[in-house]
Amino acid sequence: MPSAPLTIRRCTAADAAPVAALGARLFVQAYGRTHPEPELSRYLARSFSTELFTQQLDDPGVRVLIAEADDGAPLGYAHMRTTGDGRPDGVTAERSVEIVRFYVDAQWHGRGLAQALMAACEAEARAMGGDVLWLDVWQEAARPQAFYHRSGFAIVGTATFAFGERQDADYVMARPLDTTMT
Repeated sequence: MPSAPLTIRRCTAADAAPVAALGARLFVQAYGRTHPEPELSRYLARSFSTELFTQQLDDPGVRVLIAEADDGAPLGYAHMRTTGDGRPDGVTAERSVEIVRFYVDAQWHGRGLAQALMAACEAEARAMGGDVLWLDVWQEAARPQAFYHRSGFAIVGTATFAFGERQDADYVMARPLDTTMT
């Protein structure tokens, strides 16, 4: 369990700007050293705009969960979506839910927040009708891979992440959901 009180809740359209800012900050924290400028700024502008998050939060197939401290400070978030036919080859379930992004502030690594956020993702995916949860993770990101393995995910394939002209190799990881839980 996390070592400080926190709340994990589903975001609404009113959260678009703060979640976009949190997403950009945590992406830079995780990948700023390995994914340099000038493409970094272009990627952040494309991927973490308030307008984009507003559109996504209006989509009934999308859920964004935010973890907050008792004082409201954002600590991490998870962006999920149903994938239907848009799933990669290694994901065979028909009611799949993708974790598009999963980030926890580095200050909270090792304190139980990621486990709590993942448990919330699993519950939300079941509520969305999902029977499998899947994600992409950079093949060079050992710490997230280890966390996903501990969370029951297994490598089921590979994918490419385009960062400007750079092509990063990702693993596709998936895990079945226990649909008998509520």
